Amino acid sequence: MQINSFQILLCFIIPIIAATLVLIFCVMPFEYGIYVHAATTATVAQTTTTTTITSPDLAKVIIDNAIQELQSGNTNETITHLREYEQELSLALTGNNTDDRYLPIQSLSTLLLVKDVIRSLENGDTNKAAVYLNLADQQIGRTLFNIPPRLPPNATTNITAAAAHIPNGTFLTYTNSKYGIKIQYQYNWVVEGNDYPTGAGGIQIASFYLLDVNNGLPFFRIGVDNITKEFPQLPAVSINEYLNRSLDHKNSTGFPGFKLITYNTNSSLAGNRAYTVVWTYTHPTYGIRKSIEIATVIGGGKGYFVDYTAAATKFSNYLPIAQKMIESFEIKK
Repeated sequence: MQINSFQILLCFIIPIIAATLVLIFCVMPFEYGIYVHAATTATVAQTTTTTTITSPDLAKVIIDNAIQELQSGNTNETITHLREYEQELSLALTGNNTDDRYLPIQSLSTLLLVKDVIRSLENGDTNKAAVYLNLADQQIGRTLFNIPPRLPPNATTNITAAAAHIPNGTFLTYTNSKYGIKIQYQYNWVVEGNDYPTGAGGIQIASFYLLDVNNGLPFFRIGVDNITKEFPQLPAVSINEYLNRSLDHKNSTGFPGFKLITYNTNSSLAGNRAYTVVWTYTHPTYGIRKSIEIATVIGGGKGYFVDYTAAATKFSNYLPIAQKMIESFEIKK
């Protein structure tokens, strides 16, 4: 068979392209997120009104919805959201995206993660699917933080100049039907939907954080405690007993350099009497961190808590966002 010059050229070009793609996917897999067709929109909650957001915001909405469905055990709905994500990406890749900033070539790595999620769910491995899904949300969240936001004209900015580029006023709603809770969160914060044990009978249901170490790595989490396991001798646990239990835990090895700032039992969470604790501690990597925790007791045996943590010097930067989240927290009894 005769080989012409074009075929010889292909033999050199194809390996170079393949090697380049491997380098992109293996060396830089977690730097950028996937973005979607700019004409596609989604409506989200606002502090003062509602607005319509476009790509890359819709990508975040779709992935966050998939995380919530997976946590609630709705595998089919999770896959439906991810298929929608793939469809929107295909529109962007065919040239229908009107803003070239939102489609870097590294965005394909997020698509690979989404495909891994679908494959894991089809194989019945929900734990692996959750890991891949959280990695995908991290990629999108990282890029949303690094690009200029599109604020609605009447949105208000209640945070300090150090964080003023974050689009305050745009919130999504996180719902967990398994635990009967609902909360609003800032749309460009990463959602981690894995359940983690916290102490005796406690579970961290979800966490929300901004990938910004320079501005304090703000972190917000919600959880539930089965406090009857810690007070088996009591028919019902009071808010004061729940507070004392919390202080005992914090003043132990869990928070090195723990320093109590203030506490009270006159707060409110989801319409219920709650305690508030404010403290600082020393993180081995991030230095002095400041935290506020608000918790309530439902039915005398189940405790619900929310807490916000950031670098002590940056704590006030994102406190208005944390307060908005605390005020929006709902418990379906």
